[in-house]
Amino acid sequence: MNVKSDEERKSKVLKVRLNDKEFAKLKQYTEESGLRSMSEYIYNSIFATPIIELTDEELAPEKARFKEIADRINSIAIQVNQTGNIYPEGMQEIRQGVEEISARLAEYQTKLERFAVTPQTFTAIVDKAHEDVRK
Repeated sequence: MNVKSDEERKSKVLKVRLNDKEFAKLKQYTEESGLRSMSEYIYNSIFATPIIELTDEELAPEKARFKEIADRINSIAIQVNQTGNIYPEGMQEIRQGVEEISARLAEYQTKLERFAVTPQTFTAIVDKAHEDVRK
């Protein structure tokens, strides 16, 4: 008989509310992972998924540049509201600003996707985490 110590026994319950679509996706991921239960899948998702932290200091240059672009777009919008005209130069500047923001956000998305855990790789991560715990 496998009797767990008080330290090993899981006594806390976590409640999560999902809509039908979210629940179906969780069920699919659980099945694809090969784990026995949704509870086990969620537990392992929490502890096997890396946490990425970015400080305000690291993001300051991006935030400053985004603010410059937003301020410039706002000044063009004020000009349009005052004159009723939008000039090709203003449209070009807006387009370039939006493209720059989109490109920078795409870079972040690419970096984040490197850390994504898919159901296909999940089992290997879980096995490794279990192995680390046993050591």
